[in-house]
Amino acid sequence: MGLMNGFQRMVSDLVESGSVDVTTASGADEQVEQAVSAPRERTCYAGFSTNKAGDVTGLAVSSFHQLAFAGSGAGKSRRLVVPAVSTWDGPVCAVSAKSDLAEMSAGIRARRGGPTYIMDLSGQADWSQIPDDVIRLSNDPCALLVPDDEGSTDDSALELANLLTKVSPGSNQNGGGDSAFWATLALGPLACILQAGGWYPDPETGEEVWGGGIDWVMKAIRDYGSDESDDGELDVHTPSWDVAAIRAELMGSEHAHKIAATKQLDARQLDSVRINLEVALSSWEKRAVRRGGGENGQAFTPSLLEDPKATLYVVSPLSGAAAGAAVAAIESTVEHWTLYAIKDKLPALHLVIDEFTQTAPIPGERLMSHVALMRSYGCHIMLVTQHSDMMKAKYGEATAKAIISIFPAMLVGIGAIEEEILKRAAWTEPPTERKVESFDNANRGSLASDRLEAIHPSELLPRDPSEGRLIIRGLPAGKVELLDYSKL
Repeated sequence: MGLMNGFQRMVSDLVESGSVDVTTASGADEQVEQAVSAPRERTCYAGFSTNKAGDVTGLAVSSFHQLAFAGSGAGKSRRLVVPAVSTWDGPVCAVSAKSDLAEMSAGIRARRGGPTYIMDLSGQADWSQIPDDVIRLSNDPCALLVPDDEGSTDDSALELANLLTKVSPGSNQNGGGDSAFWATLALGPLACILQAGGWYPDPETGEEVWGGGIDWVMKAIRDYGSDESDDGELDVHTPSWDVAAIRAELMGSEHAHKIAATKQLDARQLDSVRINLEVALSSWEKRAVRRGGGENGQAFTPSLLEDPKATLYVVSPLSGAAAGAAVAAIESTVEHWTLYAIKDKLPALHLVIDEFTQTAPIPGERLMSHVALMRSYGCHIMLVTQHSDMMKAKYGEATAKAIISIFPAMLVGIGAIEEEILKRAAWTEPPTERKVESFDNANRGSLASDRLEAIHPSELLPRDPSEGRLIIRGLPAGKVELLDYSKL
């Protein structure tokens, strides 16, 4: 099953310009051409649709969010993730466990003319295989704070603090018991210290100055400090809790008083809060995460993706050591789009996360909220993993089932024996009716009807790496062809 020259040109045009000339699809009749070329809502890449004869008829129509499954070695990066990143007409934030995603698609994205960034949280990116004009960025939570309409980062800092207490390695993700109590007490001080590490007004000049970022924060969380230096002058430089409170007061933060209130606890309780600060920021203990390959201290901020042709690659190792940092970057971007997409008419953003249960496990309740709401803000999500069982292991069976149920589109590739998902899809097909004729001893005939399932779930399983089964809103939408990106 192959593509004819005219269709190859269509795909080439898609990759180069981001627009699709569907009238070049080989073998398409006038009705199909009109249906495929009609304006439609922006959807995730899901390969190419085929007719009963197996001929390609055009791009498969998926939905605004998509969940994809394919086994290890099935080529999901080359056949799904790279094309999804390469063909999106708008900014892209792509997360993967290795730098190969950037190696395969950065050149294609760069030809659009927009800036291309990479944030290496693994310290293992092969820079020799990445175009020289790709800009290296660091991951600094202080730079991820999103100001509201009044310029305050209070809400953003509290949201980020809450997120980090849930997703960083060693955190209490299940949210129960004494650990949850101390994590809650740590939210205020953590929000205050994160703000203090960012921009604050100099007490003498009033000009905005950078507070030292995550390097300052990592020192400050371990020192309760004093609000005055030995000579009685106001200290706004020494990394400590007290200096963080002073900086927060200078910027008018509501979190400034949280430091003084928390310091009223007895020594053992105070240490419990401090330990939770260290746990929340444990992803940044690794030098690779703090630097991210960044040069000259340039840190990622969500506004960088406002450029319609911008691309951000995040390399987050499968070990999960950088998961907190990766999720923080994603969530700050989602927050930025929530605040400004409609008002400032931001371009449609595509979040593509490969092996998401390890590289960037967005908390379950947040993920469900994003699927329900982010379409309205022009933020489209594609999550890729090897099997739904990996979601159950990360989120628990009930939450994983809920996430799967609300995704508007799913793509099942080879190696993912998704029995439950395919059974539900097959069940939605109306049964067929079969007439059965029988005869009694007197050779008198009678007719009866028998209702049979229209599709057996095993019929929906892909049998080849180039095949995928697309399911839209629980209904089987047909088989799709997943081409290696090198053929596009």
